[in-house]
Amino acid sequence: MIEFYQRNLVTNLMNLNNQLLDGSYRHGRYHNFTIYDPKQREIIVAEVKDRVVHRMVYEYLVRVWDKSFCFDAWSCRVGKGLHGAIQRTSHNMEKYKDGWLWRSDIAKFFNNIDHDRLKFLLRTKIDKPNILDLLDKIIDSYHYENKRGIPIGNLTSQIFANIYLNELDQFVLHSIKPLAYVRYGDDFIIWCTDEYTALCAQAVIKQFLCDELGLSINLKHDLVQPTRNKLSYLGVDIWPSGRRLSPKVMNRIDKKLDAINSASYYSLIKHHLPDRYRRRFQYKILDILEHK
Repeated sequence: MIEFYQRNLVTNLMNLNNQLLDGSYRHGRYHNFTIYDPKQREIIVAEVKDRVVHRMVYEYLVRVWDKSFCFDAWSCRVGKGLHGAIQRTSHNMEKYKDGWLWRSDIAKFFNNIDHDRLKFLLRTKIDKPNILDLLDKIIDSYHYENKRGIPIGNLTSQIFANIYLNELDQFVLHSIKPLAYVRYGDDFIIWCTDEYTALCAQAVIKQFLCDELGLSINLKHDLVQPTRNKLSYLGVDIWPSGRRLSPKVMNRIDKKLDAINSASYYSLIKHHLPDRYRRRFQYKILDILEHK
């Protein structure tokens, strides 16, 4: 598909540019595939011309929105990322070790984003009709059911997700005012002084998510606990005194390690395990390379 588009790249890009200028651009169809790492996910992939448009729209929305996001929204942002979220969580675990926390995530988040609500939020910062029309076309190009849902595979979905959940971030910071807060994707943690405060925050935020964003909490990951206890978050087990990769992640690395994924797995080992594990992992990589 990419190779076919590249054969006449200049012509294809000129045609796409003209369609965007005259308003005749229409979003194409999607292709579906399923991955199983570590759990089953259906990935929706757009056509090449649409991915070019997604990149342009993504860069535009980042410039418009990123400065208004809270510091502790860590996913899909320059200078943030997975390791930063884990390090920030470790810092909060140590700093508020005598408090309580609520750790949760949102049930089927991408499938439940409401199109009308998302469009409304985009219009709070954008007033250019041609850009809004293009954004509407991207949003309307896919739905899970009843004008809800955005495809995980779209680059635009990452910035749409941060715009949508910025409403949660701002509500938590300005209305709940916890000791600390971290969000990566739709996984978030709130630190409070005591159990009662954490349970109150849990109840109020659940109601806010339902009423304002049409979302609900994933009951499998809905946990209120003392900060001193082990917290499993983003594939890492974290205590106030330190952290390590969870046994599930370590088992997955052992089973799937190869020359292609070794760099990304090494990054996990380097950031979240002691030096002795890093040296052991380096030997494993050398052994794999020697036997290719």
